Amino acid sequence: MVTIPSGSFFLPQYIASKIASNTISEDEVSYAIKHGVEDAIEYKFSSVEDESNEWFYLAKILAETDKETAFKLATIYHIEGDNKQAIYWYKNASKLNHKKASAELIDLYIDEGELLAAKALLFPLKHEEDALYKLIDISVSLGDLTLLNELILLIKKSNSNELVKELQRYRIVDTNLFNRPHSEVLNVNECSNTVQLFATSLSHLNKLDTLLQNIKDHPLSSFICFEPPRYISVKQLDCKYNKGSAIKCDDSIWSHVTPEINTRYIGLMLDKGGANVDNGILYLDASDNTQVFIHELSHLLGFIDEYPLPVKHKVCQKPQQSSFSHNISIMKPHYKGSKEEVLDLLEKQVPWFSLIDAATPILIKGEDKWIIGTPESYKLNNENVIGLFKSETCDKNKVQAFKPTSTKTSLRYYEESFIPLYTSLLIQRPDQYLMPSFHYNVAKALFKKNKENLGLKWLNKALSRELEQAANSDHSPNKSSINRYNKMKRGEY
Repeated sequence: MVTIPSGSFFLPQYIASKIASNTISEDEVSYAIKHGVEDAIEYKFSSVEDESNEWFYLAKILAETDKETAFKLATIYHIEGDNKQAIYWYKNASKLNHKKASAELIDLYIDEGELLAAKALLFPLKHEEDALYKLIDISVSLGDLTLLNELILLIKKSNSNELVKELQRYRIVDTNLFNRPHSEVLNVNECSNTVQLFATSLSHLNKLDTLLQNIKDHPLSSFICFEPPRYISVKQLDCKYNKGSAIKCDDSIWSHVTPEINTRYIGLMLDKGGANVDNGILYLDASDNTQVFIHELSHLLGFIDEYPLPVKHKVCQKPQQSSFSHNISIMKPHYKGSKEEVLDLLEKQVPWFSLIDAATPILIKGEDKWIIGTPESYKLNNENVIGLFKSETCDKNKVQAFKPTSTKTSLRYYEESFIPLYTSLLIQRPDQYLMPSFHYNVAKALFKKNKENLGLKWLNKALSRELEQAANSDHSPNKSSINRYNKMKRGEY
């Protein structure tokens, strides 16, 4: 038995003296810890193994009043990815005036998308340059133009030239505020496949700039060009997106964007959701890399996925009536008739037919039919052989998709390359399989909302694009633009 004074005044005094004289027992330490004696907690804490269960138990007691322990706890949880606990202990350390904890808490709030919480912490610090930049980024992301206009006054007083340039370049603010002209608008006639990329935050706009820089030397850059990325407020958008599903937005909103977009295509980067192309609109997730960007750009230019598409995807419902992409033809697995008749059909349906060597097998004789396709084994003799190889595109359907190569490409896996053969196919028919302009997306969205007059206006804009492209094309006569014109009039996209 150990006799310990239990009064609130005597117990801490007693424990302190025992620790000082190095005569305290384990029972006395345990008893004192149960009664919240801080000296006993610190004494025990100094001897336990770091990050053991007992360490965490004691650390959480100490962290209520000790800012360094609170910060250490928060850091550990942050590294482990337990952001809920990290936020709790960063907040506690911040209340105890741990300056670094406040900075870490702000950044964690931003990472977690808790922008209003970050904004509340940053606002009192708005006269500090780093805090001002983050606060501006948050106001841009939230579409809080009232706050942004207030912060602009502080920008003008500071020497934040780079920040000013960004706000101008991305058209986030009225460029007249800084007496500098915004970038020139691209001439549609100089580059027909123009793209205007949008994002809702400074960080995402910066990411778009990085992506554009990364593809400068890619073969696709010869066929498509970009205006500087441009800001759009999240409040202007109406989008549905989740981590595992494709981004989809109400396309009618683009009819209200000013100044009006002067490009054929538009792209939008959001903070999450699956990248995809819907006719003339490209969607990106902020975490997407250069390879994903290239993959989606290739869709605008007329390439189709070589991985399995959803079972109800429109391109896999029936054999194609005419060729519709550079790299994929959708046909029946077999056809009846003479060999010459089937070859004549393939010549009309397969864009790369003229590149297939006469010695390369593309038909196998069955009992009463011709089976379409080049055997996979044939590639063993020549890795670069061009033929009719099965693609996984329509694996979930009765029709069969064929591609010109057995090589895995960027249309199957993002990490693979955009092969030279596909560049050659694009050079041969640069305009043949382009997606319609984004104006067609807007028209369809407006028709769905029963806004027929406005829908017709935007459909005519899309049709005019095709007529202009046909008139300015180097490929005369340009049938591809006229084909798109007719398909759009029939609503077939």
